[in-house]
Amino acid sequence: MPLLTDMAESSIEVFDITRILIADAPWHFLLEIIVRSALMFVFALIFMRFLGRRAIHQLTSFDLLLIIALGAALGDPIIYPDVAILWSVFGIATITVLYKIQNALGNRFAWYEDLTEGSPVKLISEGILDSKELQKHTPTQDDIFLLLRNQGIRSLGEVEVAYLERDGSLSVFEYRAGKQKPGLPTISEDMIDEWEPHEAGTKVEVPGYHSCYKTGETIWLEKGDTFPDCEGEIWVLSEEV
Repeated sequence: MPLLTDMAESSIEVFDITRILIADAPWHFLLEIIVRSALMFVFALIFMRFLGRRAIHQLTSFDLLLIIALGAALGDPIIYPDVAILWSVFGIATITVLYKIQNALGNRFAWYEDLTEGSPVKLISEGILDSKELQKHTPTQDDIFLLLRNQGIRSLGEVEVAYLERDGSLSVFEYRAGKQKPGLPTISEDMIDEWEPHEAGTKVEVPGYHSCYKTGETIWLEKGDTFPDCEGEIWVLSEEV
């Protein structure tokens, strides 16, 4: 029985530029690829227009699945000569109809939309982060704080309520002017050292507001007080308004 290396050497010419570039197809197949690409591009525009704006601007997990399916259906007919374009168009049309049915069911039945796409989750309420709820979802605390910083929010004390939406975005409702309060800075874990971290059970050296890094619980502590227990066991100086 011949070795795999012997078979490879006998059937494949290593570094064959023609094979690398066009495989077994003739050079003029490139012209057909141009035509196929143009046709699939037109069909893609038509179907994306039919899908509507939501599929383009607000990607949920179901929308991502749709994009993957459409990508597979659109890509194969462009480069494979034995894949008929009409069969691909029929497949794309089927996927599009299923997507529209999915949206119609979601609009008609709230329980179905929650089942297939999830529901908004309240993560922050009155400056306190619900760490237990956060652990049930993919984003980390650093991810949430990054989204807050991108919106110009320096601390949880500025946030009255925040929701993690179906598409992974964060909707934030800030306190009205004058209602903000001291709160946990929206710093990532690798920035903690800049905010004088202290472990629970140690003595307070600098009087003032301090925040639990895990939950955002914020309290006033005098010099000599003991940092109480908190979920994260780490306290940092609060960001004051």
